[in-house]
Amino acid sequence: MIVEKVLNNNVVVSIEPQTRKEIILMGQGIAFGKKIGQEIDESKIEKRFMVENKTLGDKIKKLINQIPEGVFEITDEIISYASKELDTELDNQIYISLSDHISFAIKRFKNNISLKNDLLNEIRRIHKKEFKVALWVVDYLNEKLEINLPEDEAGFIALHFVNATYNKITTESITSTNIIKDILQIIRLNYKLEFNEDDLNYDRLLTHLKYFTKRIITSSKEENTSDEIFAKIIENSYSEAYKCALKIKEYIENTYNYEVNEDEIIYLTMHIHRVVLATRDN
Repeated sequence: MIVEKVLNNNVVVSIEPQTRKEIILMGQGIAFGKKIGQEIDESKIEKRFMVENKTLGDKIKKLINQIPEGVFEITDEIISYASKELDTELDNQIYISLSDHISFAIKRFKNNISLKNDLLNEIRRIHKKEFKVALWVVDYLNEKLEINLPEDEAGFIALHFVNATYNKITTESITSTNIIKDILQIIRLNYKLEFNEDDLNYDRLLTHLKYFTKRIITSSKEENTSDEIFAKIIENSYSEAYKCALKIKEYIENTYNYEVNEDEIIYLTMHIHRVVLATRDN
C-alpha cells in the first residue's frame, strides 16, 4: 500500500487495494520519515480503520492533526476494549467524540482544572455497565499517561459509551439520564421505598426506561397498539402502579414537553408493579 497522507508518526492514510476505499493505518513509527507516494511497511501495521463514510473520515483526519500524538491510538484501544466488554458495536462517531474528550481531559489535568460531574451518582446507578468500563478507562489513562484523572471523568466517559450504543448525541444522553433519575424518584416517593439495585427487576426497569426515554426524546412515536380491554385489565389489576405511571406521564409532559402515549403507560405500569413487588418482598 502507498502513503496518501501522513497524519503523525504512527498514523497514515492509504487506499485499500481491493475496495479502493480510504483506510487509516496505525502502528508504532509506521509513518516516520515517510512521504506521499512511498510504500508502507505492512509489518508495522497494528490496526486498520476502514473509512466507510467520507465525512466521518475527513473529520477523523482533521482531529488527529489537532490532538496530541498518540491520543487517537489510545482511544482506538479503549473503544476496542469497551466494545468487547459491553458486547456491542459502538457507533463510529465515538472515535471523534471520545478522542476529543480525552485530549481535553489531559489538557485540563495539565492546567490543574477540575470539572465536577453533577450527574455522577445517576450515571453510576443508571448506566452501570458503561460506568464500569469508564472506570477502567480512567485507570488505564492514568497509568499509561502518568496523570491523575478523577472519578468524575469516568461519568463523562460513560456517557460517550451510552451515546455510541444508542446512537445519541450527548445532550440527549444527559436529558435521558435526568428523566430516568426523575422517574425513579417519583416511584420512590410514591411508594416510600428504596430500590434494591442488585435486583433483576430493577435492572429490567432501568433497561426499559433507557429505551422509553430514547423513544420519547427522538419522537419515534407509534400508534397505540395495546388492546383496550388489555389496557383496562392492567389499569384495574395494578391500579397503584397505573396511577404512578400517570404521574410520571404528567411530569414528563409538563417538565420536558415530551408526549407519553397509552402503550408506554401500560408497559411502565407493569415494570413499576414488578419492581415494587420485588422490593417489598425483600
